[in-house]
Amino acid sequence: MPNISRRTLLGAITAAIPAAAVPAVANTFNWNDFYAEATRAELARFHANALTEAMATRYPELSWRHVVDDKVQFVLVVGDERPAVSARQEV
Repeated sequence: MPNISRRTLLGAITAAIPAAAVPAVANTFNWNDFYAEATRAELARFHANALTEAMATRYPELSWRHVVDDKVQFVLVVGDERPAVSARQEV
């Protein structure tokens, strides 16, 4: 009997399933609905996340985090020289 690896077995099973049998996942997320229904806190968190991701793309050598402070009404985005794998994002 030939040796069968998991990869070979999974490949055979996947090939046996016709593509039509797998239901298509519809992309139903609507950004206009999100902006219309989101609270101010949710919007601030969303934009702080987006800015943090943009800064991480621009300066990948830094570890980026953000803080949204509703009491003092500010958002702080900080790039630290810590290694990115050990960084924790603050919310």
